[in-house]
Amino acid sequence: MKKIFSIVLGLVVASGLFAAKGLVVVQKYTDVASKGANVTVTWSVTETQCKMSMSYADGKVNSTSYFIPDVANGKLLSYSDGVAPGSSEKRYFTLPVQSIKSAIEASRVSVSQTGETKSISGMLCEKVIVKTNRSTTEMWITKDFKADMFKFYPFFQSSYELLGLNQESLQGVPLESVTKDNAGAVINSFELVSATGTELSAGDFTVPSGYKSAEDTGK
Repeated sequence: MKKIFSIVLGLVVASGLFAAKGLVVVQKYTDVASKGANVTVTWSVTETQCKMSMSYADGKVNSTSYFIPDVANGKLLSYSDGVAPGSSEKRYFTLPVQSIKSAIEASRVSVSQTGETKSISGMLCEKVIVKTNRSTTEMWITKDFKADMFKFYPFFQSSYELLGLNQESLQGVPLESVTKDNAGAVINSFELVSATGTELSAGDFTVPSGYKSAEDTGK
């Protein structure tokens, strides 16, 4: 009995060491290029880790791609559901962070914390405005979930939201956002579907077993 108790206790302690308070945010994404397609973005975030998935469906294509920053090795890991056409196995890809280029044309960036707050999905959020020479982003970021999401901007340089967070090293997770150009036309927007607090383990931020590195397969 003591042996069984010790094993159970060990498992509980181990799970506590590897699990962390996290937030899973599901958003409906809209931009001009999507042309009516259903695009859903999901962020899984702890105070120090994140993973993003994007599901795309337009009636012809239905796929989900995943992106995991490997900060320690300076690489972005990516993979998709299922087996790629012409392949007999699941593969994941690695992209050196230094080769990731920003798709945002901005010669200057300014960030304003407005002090305006509201509750979104039961979470206290503050309105933050990010301006570049070409755009204005109004986003609501969590105040009671202090994640260092800004550190992942080098891996997601097409994000106006992370651009702003990174500019001022602001903690928090963007739940809702709208970006417009200087003429007032919407460039893109994120509408919150759900934000759920949960425990996330190290395994939630790794490539699933069964996937082989594309570098190892030589393709």
